[in-house]
Amino acid sequence: MTTPVNILIGLVGLILLIVLLAFAWRFASNRASIPCPVWLRWLVEFDNPFTGINRTSAILQHLDLRPGMKVLDLGCGPGRLAIPIAEQLRPNGEVVAVDIQAGMLRRAQAKAQAAKLNNIHFLHAGAGEGKLAPTQFDRVLLVTVLGEIVDRTSIKRDP
Repeated sequence: MTTPVNILIGLVGLILLIVLLAFAWRFASNRASIPCPVWLRWLVEFDNPFTGINRTSAILQHLDLRPGMKVLDLGCGPGRLAIPIAEQLRPNGEVVAVDIQAGMLRRAQAKAQAAKLNNIHFLHAGAGEGKLAPTQFDRVLLVTVLGEIVDRTSIKRDP
């Protein structure tokens, strides 16, 4: 029988599980530079209701985006920022969404397809691998990515 007490216990248990997963991931990612696993992508897609600075809308406000711009989202994950940016850059702007994990890119591509966006291009690559063609961007985003770059010493830099 479902009672209000059982529902409350279930909700508290779910919240504790989410908090435990978040702390476990934070601990593990501090010990080793590893990207967020695809099965935890829902944590990346979720806008934290307790913070304001890392919410999608807050980040987009600071970018001063205008139609026609070219934006690089390095470490785009499941497209939390790449998709709304592509929507704002219509009709002739472009987003290049790069991620090291094919599963994250598939999720972002599905979102782009559902939103009927054709101004977003996806690249399966890691930061510093040299797979991104030399080009200029009006904006470059690295949101929650720096700690996930596996081999920072090998990143190619211009002389």
